[in-house]
Amino acid sequence: MSDVEQSALLRLLDLQAEDSEIKRLNERRAALPEAARLAEVKDHLAELDSDLAIAKKQDDEIGREQHRLDGEIELIEEKIAKEEQRLFSGAVSNPKELGALQAEVASLKKRKSGLEDEDLEVMEQKESSAATLARLTTEQQALSKEADELGQKVSELTAEIDTALEAHTATRSQIAPEIPDDLLALYDKIRTAKGGVGAAVLEAGTCQGCHTKLPQVEYEKIRAEGGLQRCDNCRRILVIR
Repeated sequence: MSDVEQSALLRLLDLQAEDSEIKRLNERRAALPEAARLAEVKDHLAELDSDLAIAKKQDDEIGREQHRLDGEIELIEEKIAKEEQRLFSGAVSNPKELGALQAEVASLKKRKSGLEDEDLEVMEQKESSAATLARLTTEQQALSKEADELGQKVSELTAEIDTALEAHTATRSQIAPEIPDDLLALYDKIRTAKGGVGAAVLEAGTCQGCHTKLPQVEYEKIRAEGGLQRCDNCRRILVIR
């Protein structure tokens, strides 16, 4: 391939430019910071969903306990009122029966006091549980909003990148047939092995692929010979413009 025409080498550089841009766009698409943040937000939202489910279950349990205690207190209050009415109505005159009734009222009031203490503790738990639910819900709403905004942004950026990729891919498809098959095959092989760059400009005696400066004698020799030349250091195809 030493007799490769300069025009073909120059088109190879055009192809390299398209390949480099396609590679850059693909890398950008795969590493969008907005997409990475969206993944983080979604993970956090999944955790919040679990936390909210647990918090809601605990809040419901506390609510049921509070309802139970309130019901017991109400029943005891009714029983105390009923027994005190008997106690003070004069309907009971037997000292022994009267003493038993007084003891029953005292026991009921003691039981009521204990239940009220429990109820107070449960009320405090309910306030704490409600505050936790409110905090988690607020956080979930904020993250859901952020996720929606990020999702829209990622879609916009991805669509923009895909449009650019389509344009550069189409241009590449137009250029590739203009390059001899053997030269194109060599270029693709080198490009795959060298991180996406198979052809580089030789500018002022320096390979722009690996930035190695050639001795002046070697540089002049390459200029004089023309055709297919490769960098001694990185083995990329060199093109003099």
